[in-house]
Amino acid sequence: MSYKDLLYPLLAALCYSTNPILIKLGLRISNEPLLGATIGMLASTAVYVMYFLLAGQVRDLFTVPRWVGWSFALAGVSSTLGLFAFFVAHQHIPAAVVAPLVATAPLVTLTFSHFLLQGVERITRADALGTVLIVLGVILLVS
Repeated sequence: MSYKDLLYPLLAALCYSTNPILIKLGLRISNEPLLGATIGMLASTAVYVMYFLLAGQVRDLFTVPRWVGWSFALAGVSSTLGLFAFFVAHQHIPAAVVAPLVATAPLVTLTFSHFLLQGVERITRADALGTVLIVLGVILLVS
């Protein structure tokens, strides 16, 4: 893994870390989590469509095998439900508590990866240890 490979995960961390703050600000004005999640998803869709148009990859959207499309669609539904739950959580508890609780996601990902991605990914002891340390850190932050 090179330093360049770390760019996208770090950019994702930066973007995800600003998300709870922006959500909390929006919910102070309009205390409607479903509305906020919907606006967020519409904005995401606009960005994705713009990317495909600017990159000249619109045709690629229609050449994806059907089973892959279903997999991505289910991932989208999962993301949407997660985002909605994220907004509702912000409606009731502080952002500084929501963010660490959501950070326990690696534990679920590690578990599901072990069972659902056999033959695709190999979970190592270092992966498991790192995940446990993340969750312990979250427990320390929340307690």
